Amino acid sequence: MNTLRAVAVPEGHKLTITKDTKPSKQPNYVRVGHGAGKNKHGIAAIPLFREMLNMSKAAMTVVVWLEEAMVWNPYDERVEFVIKLIPETASGKRLLKAGFKELQEKGLVRRVKRSHYMLNPNAMIVDYEKQMEEWNKLDKKETI
Repeated sequence: MNTLRAVAVPEGHKLTITKDTKPSKQPNYVRVGHGAGKNKHGIAAIPLFREMLNMSKAAMTVVVWLEEAMVWNPYDERVEFVIKLIPETASGKRLLKAGFKELQEKGLVRRVKRSHYMLNPNAMIVDYEKQMEEWNKLDKKETI
């Protein structure tokens, strides 16, 4: 039903009309970069799946650990993309060290603080603006 209404908008203000929508039923997911060039903002996605094909087992394992620990829930807007990784075994620690070194050289992972890591937001997106803000704060040369 269309209804005509007059609304007074004070000068310097803007009126926005939006449709009230409910979240669609879908599984939790993250967007993965496909590397198809730059968008209109000059941002290029990292082709994560193709990068993973060229990774060592250690690097792939670290990516999987990080992905499994990421939290994104669209219903309560909880987002966690800085992941705490503390392997319990000596072999797990060696795997993390080797995998982190390779991923850091490729620009895919940075260390946030001791035992806390973050995947490059251009490779896997949970909340892009928040992720980029945190990513840009980090030192590129930080080691494990």
